[in-house]
Amino acid sequence: MEKSSVGFLIPFYFFLLGLIILFSLILLFQGIAGVGKEDNLTNTLFVTSGIMGLIVTFYMIRRYQVGVQKILKSRRMTVVTVEECLKCNYKNVRPFREGDFVYGQGEECPKCSKDPEKSSESRMLITAIYLDRGTQEEKP
Repeated sequence: MEKSSVGFLIPFYFFLLGLIILFSLILLFQGIAGVGKEDNLTNTLFVTSGIMGLIVTFYMIRRYQVGVQKILKSRRMTVVTVEECLKCNYKNVRPFREGDFVYGQGEECPKCSKDPEKSSESRMLITAIYLDRGTQEEKP
């Protein structure tokens, strides 16, 4: 199915559910308003139809919600941190860790010398943190 037709179906689905809710409420109030008049069977059918219509509609809305939640839970998003060495221009992409922030200090550069005097100079700079949409994995 094309994306444009799916984008049209969801609002149409909720429009129909809204119409069913409206029709069910009209039936319910017509049945309640007719209580005490001569035709009790018709009023009972109106009230029953109205209540059943509301129950079915709210069930369908809840079912749609659960389906969307399952789809969102099934995807695992990966947040990555990009580090760059200012001396040798080495780039490293690694998973995000708590405490990472842009322009903060990252890990030590594996390509630069590990001089104890220049330990602060051999640390890489965090240049980007983003959600990696290219590596979305479906959970089994």
